Amino acid sequence: MSTKKTIVTCAVTGASLTPSMSPNLPVTPAEIADQSIDAVKAGASVLHLHARLPDGRPTNDPAIWGEFVPRLQKETPALINMSASLGKSAEERLEAVLALKPDIATVIVGSMNYGLFNKSRNQGILEFSQTWETEAFGEKAYQIVTQNSFATIHRMIDILVEHDIAMEFECYDVGHLYILDHHLSRKQNIKRPIILQFLTGILGGIPSDIDHLVHLKRTSERLFGDAVELFTHGTGTGNIKAATYGAMMGTHIRVGQEDNLFEKPGVPFKSNAHQVEKVIGILSQLNIDIASPDEARKILGLA
Repeated sequence: MSTKKTIVTCAVTGASLTPSMSPNLPVTPAEIADQSIDAVKAGASVLHLHARLPDGRPTNDPAIWGEFVPRLQKETPALINMSASLGKSAEERLEAVLALKPDIATVIVGSMNYGLFNKSRNQGILEFSQTWETEAFGEKAYQIVTQNSFATIHRMIDILVEHDIAMEFECYDVGHLYILDHHLSRKQNIKRPIILQFLTGILGGIPSDIDHLVHLKRTSERLFGDAVELFTHGTGTGNIKAATYGAMMGTHIRVGQEDNLFEKPGVPFKSNAHQVEKVIGILSQLNIDIASPDEARKILGLA
């Protein structure tokens, strides 16, 4: 695993935090594009993206994706990483990805009980301005199980390999690493190095504590050896801390408005660039060098 320089991914908008939580959450295609461009200028090399409807609800509509992804492909040197989590079938999840051909598509490796209700509490937001937000964080939020079956992930991998699109495998717990190992042992045609993202701090998955992060890293290296590039991020107000832990352990990192909206309780981050600048400032004090987009492409085998 290459750790000479640290890649910073910016997760720009996500799907679970909502407009009522912060006026600085980008929602429209123009807002997503503008904040993405500024995040790259601040030092991010990878843009992890979701799409939203005008009221902030998540969508996988290729037409909406098409309002900002081509602009970013044209106007930034960053690697474009599109989420592929919405939809039941592999084909539904990858519809926009196949239409727009990003550098990377995300593949969530395993299923889990997803404590969405805890995300609003973590952000300190319990009241919402839109009915859909109130409903999303009400009783429905206690019934969410993210379903990522072996068959669905198997099919997604096959489609992405066929279309020569790299994959970032998202793992929410240690068990997901073993699921990934199962898939990789049967599919030798997946590009190396493997790109693996530790998603931590979500109720239902592994916490962001340092001992858990070390366990994730050691298990990944035992399973995948040197043919892996690891990324770490946390959710909620501990996201900067988790990213710093990750960088100190030698992994790449992720920050952004998808994962956390507040610098401290009651004080929202001004933008995605604000988060990128903050974490890079911390890492610079630790003499951790940040990879440029061109360097990130080489590290991830996508040059």
